[in-house]
Amino acid sequence: MATGKYMRKIIGIILIALGVFLEVTWLGVCFGSVIIGVLLLIFAPRILFFPFTFFFVLGLVTLSGKNYKYYRSYKYKQQDYSQSNYSNREFSFDTLDKYYEILESSKNDSLETIKKNYRRLIKEYHYDSLASRGLPEDMLQFAKEKTQELNEAYDAVKKDKKYS
Repeated sequence: MATGKYMRKIIGIILIALGVFLEVTWLGVCFGSVIIGVLLLIFAPRILFFPFTFFFVLGLVTLSGKNYKYYRSYKYKQQDYSQSNYSNREFSFDTLDKYYEILESSKNDSLETIKKNYRRLIKEYHYDSLASRGLPEDMLQFAKEKTQELNEAYDAVKKDKKYS
């Protein structure tokens, strides 16, 4: 298992180095003709820096060992889930997958199984149960956020199961 971990790190570093090499080469080609290089820099910097960005992200994902899907679905926290928007909201598949993952369940699980997982997780992370143990404030803040995340996920999954 350790060999795979080191191999993944080596491959990640090689991918980042490849990105740097390709970026330097690409910039040399683009700025070989100064006009093309300047126009790309002004009007299309994404094209100009694409090789480095692509291989840098690929290398970081390889180094971390997490699936790209994990990073792609990260934006769900930035959405507004206030009660007024929440009740009439339809959820995307990526968001629902993330909610099932938060509840340690799958789409094939029954609502009863999901409810058991939800109750177990709430019991584990609920603010009141951790506050009585005298834990530091940052742990209590994490527990509060985790409880809100679990409640949000359970409500969304329950709604999805109800209308499926």
